[in-house]
Amino acid sequence: MSHGKSTDISVREVSISFEPVPYRAPLKFGGRVVSSGWLVNAEVTVESRDGRRAGGFGSMPVGNVWAWPSAVLEPDQTERAMKEFSCEVGRLFQDSDICGHPLEIDAAAAAEYPQLASRTVAALGLPEAPPILAQLVSASPVDAAVHDAYGRLHQLNAFDTLSRDFCNQDLSAYLDDRFRGEYADRYTLRAPVSALPLYHLVGALDPLTSADGGNRPSDSLPWTLGEWILADELTHLKIKLNGDQLDWDVERVLAIERVAL
Repeated sequence: MSHGKSTDISVREVSISFEPVPYRAPLKFGGRVVSSGWLVNAEVTVESRDGRRAGGFGSMPVGNVWAWPSAVLEPDQTERAMKEFSCEVGRLFQDSDICGHPLEIDAAAAAEYPQLASRTVAALGLPEAPPILAQLVSASPVDAAVHDAYGRLHQLNAFDTLSRDFCNQDLSAYLDDRFRGEYADRYTLRAPVSALPLYHLVGALDPLTSADGGNRPSDSLPWTLGEWILADELTHLKIKLNGDQLDWDVERVLAIERVAL
């Protein structure tokens, strides 16, 4: 174990809040329809070895429908469990006595997630614990907030604090020996790219053409996929399917292709 660096931090305070997000139109994928969701917002305060403090923010949709597609629990139960798990993760980070790089703090917390998840659902009286993906999704706002605070403390982009100058351990501590001597700065960009493609999500209920009908909202935004393609000059689509009707899924993809071309 390393002796640490002067740039190390400790987490002092964590606050978790939930923000409702109503959808403009219902979204269907994986055979489920959702018309609203929640954001998990995390605010943290970190402190350096010399007593300086900074705050950070992280946010993530609860995402229980795709992160925890349970055959045992109802969506409102998985949603409640994931929100509660986010609160428990916040307390876990706040109670941590680790002083180090955010990667170290995150990794130490993540090692406790499985047991924490089991305790969380036991307290809620639920028969199934969230899978690893749901655990990581619920924890990600706190994770992001710690990295954000670390970057703000050192007045740097957080992605520029992933080198050996800041990290006490190389990637082999988190992955395996193939990554010995390597740090995450090797796998991240030092300068932002000028442009990235926008992936437009096409839900299983989304109207492709005006012939599909639907309850068009009384606003000025596009409604059909064809309208969105023209308005935003879309080149990349992310298609959500039912997943339980192969013929329908195939025809849906072909119909989207016809509109897109």
